[in-house]
Amino acid sequence: MKGGIEDPMDKPLRVLVVEDNVDDGDLLVRQLKKNNFEGFVKVIADGRHAWELLLAEDSRQNLVAIFLDLDLPSLSGLKLLGRIKSRPEFSNLPVFVMTSSNDPEDLAECTRLGIDGFISKPVSFMTFSKAVADLFHSSPAKNYARVE
Repeated sequence: MKGGIEDPMDKPLRVLVVEDNVDDGDLLVRQLKKNNFEGFVKVIADGRHAWELLLAEDSRQNLVAIFLDLDLPSLSGLKLLGRIKSRPEFSNLPVFVMTSSNDPEDLAECTRLGIDGFISKPVSFMTFSKAVADLFHSSPAKNYARVE
């Protein structure tokens, strides 16, 4: 805190958005801000950089959710998801996958890996509204249904 003003960079990371589409990232961040997560959200456009951030001890301690695109540069979303779900420290961390893929094998693999939601692209503000509501305002039961 500087001069009594809280610096958003001093706030702990709560939600990680791994998305290389600027418009989709912006829509999700706007919805998260409506749910009082402003300053707690980090958007990363690259799978490898997201993995490096997750491995950093200080960034994962307060993390409550990840929104993950499947089509990412340097490390695909599916590979990143596999890494996340294979680590005990992330086993209870909700992960919502966002993709334009219509491949049923993608949904099957994501479900096998233990996602908490599957958001089909293109997305709208309402799509992200539902996903955020499901994450922060519903029971902890997993939701494997597609959010369209």
